[in-house]
Parts: sequence; C-alpha cells; structure tokens
Amino acid sequence: MYKFIEEITLNTWPAEQSILLEGWVLRSAAGYTKRANSVNPLYGIDGSVTDVIERIKLAEAYYQDAGLNPVFKITPYIQPSYLDKTLEESGYSVVEPSSVRVLGLDRLPALSSKYTVEVRNALSEDWLETFADMTELSSENRKTLQRMLSASTLKQGYALLLLDGVPTACGLGILQHGYIGLYDIVTAQAHRRQGMAEQLLLGLLHWGKEQGALSSFLQVVLTNHGASALYDKLGFQEIYQYWYRVKN
Repeated sequence: MYKFIEEITLNTWPAEQSILLEGWVLRSAAGYTKRANSVNPLYGIDGSVTDVIERIKLAEAYYQDAGLNPVFKITPYIQPSYLDKTLEESGYSVVEPSSVRVLGLDRLPALSSKYTVEVRNALSEDWLETFADMTELSSENRKTLQRMLSASTLKQGYALLLLDGVPTACGLGILQHGYIGLYDIVTAQAHRRQGMAEQLLLGLLHWGKEQGALSSFLQVVLTNHGASALYDKLGFQEIYQYWYRVKN
C-alpha cells in the first residue's frame, strides 16, 4: 500500500549515482548514509534462487568497484519476497531496523513564540556549517552532502531554529507529490531536551503546508527512543518498518 513512499524517498534523499539491475535500484554517494548507498530491490520479477544469487553477486561487484560495502535496504515491498532470507543465508546481517511514519498536516499545533524558525529555499553555507558542526560531519561527508542536495531539483526547505539569534537546531524538508519528507533533524548538544526539535519540526511542517503539502513522512531508527517519543507526541503513525542487510 505504501510502496510509493519508498519511491518518494529515493527522490527526496538523492544519491550521486543510481543504476538499474533488472529492476533493482543501486544507489551510491561516496558512502554517505546507507539510504544513499544501498540496493533498493523494489522492482523486477521473482526468479529462481540461483538467478537471485547471481543478481546479488552483480550488485556486490558494483559496490566493490565503488569502494563500498554492499548494503541492501529491506522493506515489505522487496522483490523477490524471499530476498531477505537469501541475503541472511549469504552472510548478510541486519542493521538499523527503522520505522517509517506519516502525519497529515491538517491540524498542526501553532509554533511557540519562544524561538524563531527560519526556513530557506536553498542550501546555504551557514545551514551546512551548522549541520556539520552539530553532527561532527567529516569534511569529505560534508562535501558529499553538499553535492547531493545541490543537485536536486525538488523543492527544499532548510530550517534553522534560532535562540537569541544563534542556531540551536536544524533540519531539512523536501517536497514531492503532496508530501514533505523530513531529514537531518538535529539539536545542538547543549540545547537538547528543551523542546527545540519539536519547534523545528513544526516550523518545517507549517512551511511544507504553505507549499501545498498535505502530508509528511519521516524515517527513524528504532533504537532512537528520544526521537520516537517526539514523533509519537506530534502524532506520527507508523506505516511500515525496514532494515538494512550488510555484508559481514
């Protein structure tokens, strides 16, 4: 039912290269995030186990040539349906089980006047610097992220939450097909547990609604209990889970 959300996530979080392998989408971006450096087996037809193992080997060769470890994203929509079991038998381990959640934008709470949320339509050096500082992003990953986001033609919203004019939280919203996808939500270490992430999210959601979005989605690692509690508070509902299979 929600396979189209998976398609939207491929677009809203762009890779630097995407190639097709008999319906599988192989994405790479210099190793920055598993989301942009993994096989997304959304399409294709069920073949024999031997055929699928051969396809896995071709995917592995692609990532090895790129200097990357092979990673598969496993969702309820994988093709063939037995791929997860085949990968397990081939020595792939499960990492980062995650939840995909959605929220309609018709009844958003108002923003607090305590903070200022600025949302800009283009990537700026100060947003990138704020995000890199808060996440301790390496210089190489920062360059990759800048290339990835700058190449996208989708409408983007780069949000900064300001306290007395100083950025204390940041995040990104990307729009497609009536949805705003939320990414890179982070609060400065010294300002966590003060409700800033909630206000940043609300700022992005209000911005998305103003741009014509009707719904939002996000993805959260299941072990991130703090973020999950915040998304529960805002009313996000889980629609499915996914995980990655990584070659041992």
